[in-house]
Amino acid sequence: MRKFLLFAVIFITLIFAKDVKVGFVDSDRIFNEYQATAAAKIEFDEFVKTYRDSAAVLKQNIEQLKADFEGQKLVLSEEARLRKLDEIESLTQSYNQFLQSVFGNAGRIDQKNDELMTPLLKKINSSVAKVAEQEGFSIVLDLSDGVFYGSSDLELTDLVIDELNLEYGPQTLPTGETRKVIAIFPFREENTEAIDAGLGQRCQNELYKISNAFSKFKFVGKTDINMEIIRRGYGRNIDDEQAFNIAHTLLCDYIIIGTVKKFATRIDYAIFLKELETTETIATKTNSLTEETRLSEYLNNDLRSLIEKIQ
Repeated sequence: MRKFLLFAVIFITLIFAKDVKVGFVDSDRIFNEYQATAAAKIEFDEFVKTYRDSAAVLKQNIEQLKADFEGQKLVLSEEARLRKLDEIESLTQSYNQFLQSVFGNAGRIDQKNDELMTPLLKKINSSVAKVAEQEGFSIVLDLSDGVFYGSSDLELTDLVIDELNLEYGPQTLPTGETRKVIAIFPFREENTEAIDAGLGQRCQNELYKISNAFSKFKFVGKTDINMEIIRRGYGRNIDDEQAFNIAHTLLCDYIIIGTVKKFATRIDYAIFLKELETTETIATKTNSLTEETRLSEYLNNDLRSLIEKIQ
């Protein structure tokens, strides 16, 4: 699903007013922890998978026709050979039109995304406005959209998330049990192609998109992690020790880190779930794919496998 931004309408005159109170929210956290987005994500993924499977069947049919033609062309008459070629060309055109209508700009995938996201974004924006008014804030900025620091006294993220999730009732755990805290770090990009493609940050983004599906755990905000990396001057590719240092500061129980490489159309990655107290690796998942559009699907499945290992 496409990343969204919460846009605040800011009038210049307000900046100079004496009673202006400026707050901020982390829209990434709101999106991840709003429970309605989990159901929307599942519905969207199933929708995409249906069309991807249909495309795979069409492509397989074309490949089979081509293979049959190659095996028969020496014994076919000229007329039959031309009919076979026309059939292959017609099916190929239908396949390309199908891809464009579904996966192209303003295609069915984009339409489904808009259908699912529009009501969610409307609710999120309404909740931001409601909380801001209740708390006396004149302006609300988005921490995920370039605000590098804000005092915790000015943050409205938790209040907005609580407001959005009221319809789902209280989220309770057994008496005495507290949620384990997990931090997901950008993957280490291990070759130039991965760096150029920004795959380290992208893998972190994809994992955070589905983190709200695991209500049993609390995930540290992605922005909090990335701000801490910047504050400490760790640079783009942090090592395990640096990740543990940040996780200690953010009071985590586990960290998820990874490595990623890119070779032309192939992406290789590994994900590691590590316990903070012992620094031991609890579980590892490795994968290799040649269809970059399926990166989100692969990461989704691997994250679920890792989370299941937490006792």
